[in-house]
Amino acid sequence: MADTLDFSVLLTRDALFSLDVAESIPLEGITAIVGPSGGGKTTLLRTLAGLERAEKARIAFRGEPWEEVGVFVQPEARRVGYVFQNNTLFPHLDVAGNIRYGARRREVRSYDAIVDALDLGALMSRSVLGLSGGEIRRVALARCLASNPGVLFLDEPLAGLDAARKSELLPYIGRAVAEAQVPSIYVTHSPDEVTALADRVLGLSGGRLTGWRTPPARLIATVTAVSDGVMRVSIDGASAGQAAELALPLIADVGERVELGLPIDSLLLSAQDPGRSDALVTLPATVVESKGGISLDVFGQTLTLPKAGPYAIGARLWLSVLRVLPRPRLSDSAKNRS
Repeated sequence: MADTLDFSVLLTRDALFSLDVAESIPLEGITAIVGPSGGGKTTLLRTLAGLERAEKARIAFRGEPWEEVGVFVQPEARRVGYVFQNNTLFPHLDVAGNIRYGARRREVRSYDAIVDALDLGALMSRSVLGLSGGEIRRVALARCLASNPGVLFLDEPLAGLDAARKSELLPYIGRAVAEAQVPSIYVTHSPDEVTALADRVLGLSGGRLTGWRTPPARLIATVTAVSDGVMRVSIDGASAGQAAELALPLIADVGERVELGLPIDSLLLSAQDPGRSDALVTLPATVVESKGGISLDVFGQTLTLPKAGPYAIGARLWLSVLRVLPRPRLSDSAKNRS
């Protein structure tokens, strides 16, 4: 059985826009679909979920036909969890009632884990009418995950929030998806959201797929201490005495491994140790590849970045990291609950 979501879709909206795409998306981790507004990202999600009908479509989930000639599986039977941009909640229900609504027709194995991952315990008896924008989005995601979906679609779930609020919510999304162990497709045009969450990145523009892009640069680290919502991590592979520790906001336990997303615009390479700076951490790196991009060895881990300069293979560099977007290590989270 293919562990993929396979599709070939032709949908004509009007004389100015058509969606003509075909691809196989691995059903593991988080796949980001990125591109400019109006490029067809939401239309693709809605078509895959069965909310829009295309004139021609072949859609199969793990080898099971959802849509083809003579076949159309209704949206409610596809077990797609869909988090919409508007994040509408039921105003007559409290937070707990909204989440239980999602679980009412499904057996939920990880209800408490989802509530904990999204830090909703203190809000369960609250009316949704008084929630902040960030809280509304956390409840909407919890309600969706409580339905025990086979795949999760997130259509710009942080739209309308300012940058600071988005940064606060990204770790919650990463942890909740890890706890639920559900493959996810995440639509966005935000580089930070891609760096924080995505395992792979697929481009879509003008109704056409533009190909798979280089995955986000990440380093693996281990949590060494947690205090007041801040974790201290040590980058894996660093030996004692090497400057490879930093403090970051994330929900994590001591001993847990996490992934540190490194936004490309927050990285500086230099041939000499820059000494004291505004960087969160400065790491020694060795060039191991320089064709089409640059691959660095950092404490035994490989980082692939866009071409950054005429560096020779074997060159010793210093990588200054100004900003980090952490997330749980999804594969480890799954192992811990197996």
